[in-house]
Amino acid sequence: MNEKILLVDDEVGIRKFLGIYLTDMGFEVATAENGRQALEVFETFDPAIVLTDIKMPVMDGIELLKALKARAPDTEVIMISGHGDLDLAIESLKHRAADFVTKPVNHDMLEAALRNASEKAAMRRELRRHTAHLGEMVREKTALHQELFDAAPCAIAVIDREQMLVSANRQFRDQFGEPGGRTCYQAFRHRQAPCGDCKAMQTFDDGVSRETETVVTTADGTHRNVLIRTAPIRDAAGEIVQVMEMATDITTVRRLQCHLTDLGLMVGSMSHGVKGMLTALDGGMYRLESGIRKADMEQVASATAAVGQMVGRIKSMVLDILYYAKSRALELETSDVEVFAEHLAALVKPRADLHKVRFMTDIASELDTFLIDVKAVSSALVNFLENAVDACIADRTKQAHTVVLSVSGDHEWVVFDIHDNGTGIDQETLDRMFTLFFSSKGSKGTGLGLYIANKVVRQHGGSIAVDSTPGQGTNFTIRLPREVPPECLRGEDPDEIAAAANEEPGTAEKTAAPKAGAPGNGKGDRPYCAWIGDMADDE
Repeated sequence: MNEKILLVDDEVGIRKFLGIYLTDMGFEVATAENGRQALEVFETFDPAIVLTDIKMPVMDGIELLKALKARAPDTEVIMISGHGDLDLAIESLKHRAADFVTKPVNHDMLEAALRNASEKAAMRRELRRHTAHLGEMVREKTALHQELFDAAPCAIAVIDREQMLVSANRQFRDQFGEPGGRTCYQAFRHRQAPCGDCKAMQTFDDGVSRETETVVTTADGTHRNVLIRTAPIRDAAGEIVQVMEMATDITTVRRLQCHLTDLGLMVGSMSHGVKGMLTALDGGMYRLESGIRKADMEQVASATAAVGQMVGRIKSMVLDILYYAKSRALELETSDVEVFAEHLAALVKPRADLHKVRFMTDIASELDTFLIDVKAVSSALVNFLENAVDACIADRTKQAHTVVLSVSGDHEWVVFDIHDNGTGIDQETLDRMFTLFFSSKGSKGTGLGLYIANKVVRQHGGSIAVDSTPGQGTNFTIRLPREVPPECLRGEDPDEIAAAANEEPGTAEKTAAPKAGAPGNGKGDRPYCAWIGDMADDE
């Protein structure tokens, strides 16, 4: 049987002859003369079976049984009792003895009891081995699943019914931070309240997977277009206990789609004009040929001028198309800062007066000049100013509203501060306000104005900082360098410059105060364009 067995009996003769019998049966045998000695031998011998007499001096068999079960519950203990000790034998069974045999020992009964005990011991060892193997398999599978989970090419988070993040894969942690103690809306949107149309909660309600596209904000403030899919996670009873959210980054795809869509819209809108110019060009060529045939130099000169005009208009239109496809250089000119600021105020003040919004200026003296694209910067700053007026118009909580344009500068920078005491801007809008096509005005805004305005500032090497408190007001600080950086003079796209520097394009500052000494990098995906003349009407 190849099991270790400890034989415990206070009679030397029984230990001797029973020990020989057990050895002949194939057991490895150790002996002890009482319970206390047996416990000492047990520690070093480590037997699978203990065969012990019940009545012994120092420590009897019942006490030994209790001590063994406390130390090693899996040890099989067989009790030896006299005919008068039957009650004690039965009591031993209550203390989880495997069996008992009576004196004089019947070899057949003893052999049967030992066989049963050996089989139990062998089964326990096999069970432990399988359990250990199963545990190793579970650990291997868990490690494999975690590896696959972390290798997934999208950000994955698991949330519970309270919208708390339970776990997340590596890409999620890299983009949105560790999940512990946060909700999904805090991680994705920097919100303090649940989203109104939460697809995960809808999946909790009906178990149906959903898909939606949205804009999220990463831990470093970067905005990402993502495609979110939800999937229910069920327990053994089929109840939905968690929901998995998978966010696939489609920012690059959306940028390309928007760029191509915008280009297509512009080409479509210009097609009619191109057709008209080509017709006019054809007419001019006919007049030119006719004048040459008739040697009518006056007609030749007139036709040549008309053809040249049409060629110029076609060239200008082609350049506009290329403007969409790739950035072009700014049309820079030196402008007096004070005159420029007063011109801005003159553009916005009539609208403010119309709506009884007090418009004030605080323009420092001796501001000298700066090099800018006057039309572009003027349109950008008018957009900020008119948004400030709109915020005051929309506010119904105050009796009086004020917009203040302050202009200051030093030898390197010109700073435009635009302050209003209107409605203010919440955090979610702050996070997305410079995103293409995002508008807080709903159907009244195109979502282009602030996007393009921010692009213009960035193209000049400037920065925008926003400080706002809902219900109290907003302050925009626009910083423009007096000398435009060389890359802007070359007409390079700031997004391409940011990409070359391994920076995320299109991130505007939203701070309590402007940072001195270094321009920000703004927000956006393409150069300002034909919309620039309309952007004062947009947000």
